[in-house]
Amino acid sequence: CDGAHSRVRQALGLELKGNPPLQFFKSVHFRAPSLYERLKHRPAMLYFVFHPEAVAVLVAHHMRNGEWVAQLPFFPPLQDGSSLDEVECRRIIEALVGAPVDDLQVCSAGAWRMVAAVSQRMSVGRVHLLGDAAHQFPPAGAFGMNTGLQDAHNICWKLAAVH
Repeated sequence: CDGAHSRVRQALGLELKGNPPLQFFKSVHFRAPSLYERLKHRPAMLYFVFHPEAVAVLVAHHMRNGEWVAQLPFFPPLQDGSSLDEVECRRIIEALVGAPVDDLQVCSAGAWRMVAAVSQRMSVGRVHLLGDAAHQFPPAGAFGMNTGLQDAHNICWKLAAVH
């Protein structure tokens, strides 16, 4: 359960098989406490925003405290993640919100690729792959954590049954 770039999987010589990346994103963690006042009457965890200047998902990690993540798509080879610098991320987020956000503070940003891939084997000897180390697919809000926990639960009862 050591993640998408699993060193355990690599040490075992196992490869993920799947199609090329489905989409590329820049995850932008930002703080904007003022968004709570704008959205408190429409609370949600995920806001899918379709705007003429940008399409994105705004993830409310803690609305009241102003903790957010924006999932901003980019399109290689026309763009790469570096084209979404802090100034551009701020511009896009404000376009998505529909107004300037004076207290918007970009905390961090990182690029990632959405893939659909699976390891050809889940176990080698007494070593078992779980979560993103074993399989990756487009997220639906939890970014793989739910399936990783399900994998752990699944293997626990199986191991308990034979020991």
